[in-house]
Amino acid sequence: MKALLFPGQGVQKIGMLDEIINSNKELVDYLSSASKNLDFDLIELISSGPEEKLNLTEFAQPAILATSIAIAKIKNINSEISVTAGLSLGEYSALVFANCLEFSDALKLVNVRGQLMQSAVPEGTAGMLVLLNMELADVYKMIEKVNSSEEEINFSTDNAEGVSVLAGKNSSIDACKKYIEDNDFRRVKTQMVQMSVPSHCSLLSEAQKELENLLNTVEFKVPEIPIIPNVLAKPTSDVDEIKNSLITQLTNTVRWRETLKYLSENKIHHIIDAGPGKTILNMARKLKELEKSSLLEL
Repeated sequence: MKALLFPGQGVQKIGMLDEIINSNKELVDYLSSASKNLDFDLIELISSGPEEKLNLTEFAQPAILATSIAIAKIKNINSEISVTAGLSLGEYSALVFANCLEFSDALKLVNVRGQLMQSAVPEGTAGMLVLLNMELADVYKMIEKVNSSEEEINFSTDNAEGVSVLAGKNSSIDACKKYIEDNDFRRVKTQMVQMSVPSHCSLLSEAQKELENLLNTVEFKVPEIPIIPNVLAKPTSDVDEIKNSLITQLTNTVRWRETLKYLSENKIHHIIDAGPGKTILNMARKLKELEKSSLLEL
């Protein structure tokens, strides 16, 4: 059994579609047609940038989605996949692959989703902090401690074993760094995520309400294969459940480690990464249950 997994924001780079675009006119036409309702030239942005624009959430999200779908389409692996999932933004790519959501609708949705996220938080006031080598119990303990003060930090993404991401205002990020320093977590490393807005946190509550209104205007079909939504970490084919998961995903923890664990426990060891780079595979290899698997491929 095989799973096709899609990456989230952060994997974007200029030229990430060049190899496909230069060799497949039919696919270029497919991408052009799907993106015609966007108010910018998607293929030109992916091919030539500028980088500053490509890295903005509202542009990065449709660019990554388009690249991921192009990669999945060019490999022609539809009949081999028994379940699909995507990390954060990647969940929309998974829905397109499963024919639950039209490609053109998904591109427009993530473009507006990015705009809503971008406008929800004043630039430079908040961020996302990666924690490396910190046990989950210690992560939760720190969050509880920081939130018992006048700060608020959210567990944005449970990425992999020893890789957690927090999101909140800058003062809350600083409070977490101080907690780590004061409690002498010598093995723990921290780094800021290079994203224009924080994701999966309470700061996006207003954006979540507007996204819900938008999602209710789009048609969702029963997926041809089960989807594993980020907030559930288990498969579903229920359209209402899928749509509600997209809504709650914006402010809730992405349970990616649990998603990978589900795949392992259900004997789905063959994981295919349908995105530029090897982000998904690198996360999967951190899961103890998958360390000895020889069925990880790009």
